[in-house]
Parts: sequence; C-alpha cells; structure tokens
Amino acid sequence: MTLQSIEIPDSINQIEHSPTAIRLMDLASEHIDAFMSDNESVPENFVNCDFRLVDQSLTWMEQTHLLQGRRFCELGSGFGVAAMLASLRGMESVGIEIESDLVDASCDLAETLGLPAKFYCGSFVPRNLSEVFELGREVEHVETHEGEAYQEMGLDLDDFDLFFAFPWPGEEYFFETVFEAGAAVHSLLLTYRGRDGMHLVRKT
Repeated sequence: MTLQSIEIPDSINQIEHSPTAIRLMDLASEHIDAFMSDNESVPENFVNCDFRLVDQSLTWMEQTHLLQGRRFCELGSGFGVAAMLASLRGMESVGIEIESDLVDASCDLAETLGLPAKFYCGSFVPRNLSEVFELGREVEHVETHEGEAYQEMGLDLDDFDLFFAFPWPGEEYFFETVFEAGAAVHSLLLTYRGRDGMHLVRKT
C-alpha cells in the first residue's frame, strides 16, 4: 500500500463559505475563546487550525468528486470544528479526542448548533496495529496510554472515507503511518500544516 499525494490548488481560498458554515465557525471561535479564558487547565498542545481553509478544502473535495463515501473522522478533534463542518455536508461525522474537557465542549457546541456530529474520548491509535501503537509512544503530542475509541463507536479505521488531522510540526509522518496502516484503500487523509496549508493523500 502507498499514499498518493493530491495537490490542493491555491485557488481554494476564493471559495465562498455557506451561511451555516460561517455561523458554525464564528460560534466555535466564541466558545474556544471562552474556554481558553475560563479554563485553568487548557491542554498545552491545544492550538486552533484555520477552520475557513478546512471548510474550503471540504467544498473543493466535493466539487471535484474526490470522496468515495460519506464517513468522516477527525483525529485529535479538539473542539471538533472540522467534524462539524463535515456534518454540515451530510457526512456521518465523528471526532476522537483524548482530553475529556474538549470532548464535552465539542458535544455542547454540536448540540447548540443542532448538528449530529459525535465525539468520543480516547486514543485514535488502534491497539491492534501493534507497530504503530509502539511508534506512538515516541510521539510527544499523541496519547497511547488511554484506551482507543473505536470500540465505543462501533467503527474501525477502515470504516471511514475521509480523515482530518492537525499534526504538530514533525509529527505528520505519524498520522500518515496510522492512516496507511489501518485505513481502507481509496480513503483520504486531509491535514492542516500551518504555514504550508492543507495537505491531502489517498491510500492506494
């Protein structure tokens, strides 16, 4: 199995957002600001990605018919905004997050917006991928000590068609390794890489 890179054009930043996506992103920003100011134990690795660029990427992927199915999983979902943006498009959308406070905040935001996205507390690293599991122990911002979330979801990695993640610099390879080891052939992994923008690969 290999990963095929798919170029995302710079022109995606000209794609307009739907009113519902704008409302979601604006309300998410308000909730995140409140969480950051009110919570004394904010996870040190909690950093926002560019939600607008994620939304534009999802729109472009739909327009270009890249999606093979309608199941979406956000790995390390934080506030779950990417998962909620996917749910706006009618995708069966979930997020996996190790920090219970962030899972609760995601569920509250989704409920406020009336979105069906679901969020689970646990590790996104499957225990049955032993080599990947051991590799995860060496990655600073990835938790493998807690139980995985897939059993509670009733789904496995290879049940999803599109994944999203915001890896820390230098940890992109780990997310791609998890994806390559456990995801289904033809599924996609979209990652936000800060100044380098969005990166998309397909498992072939």
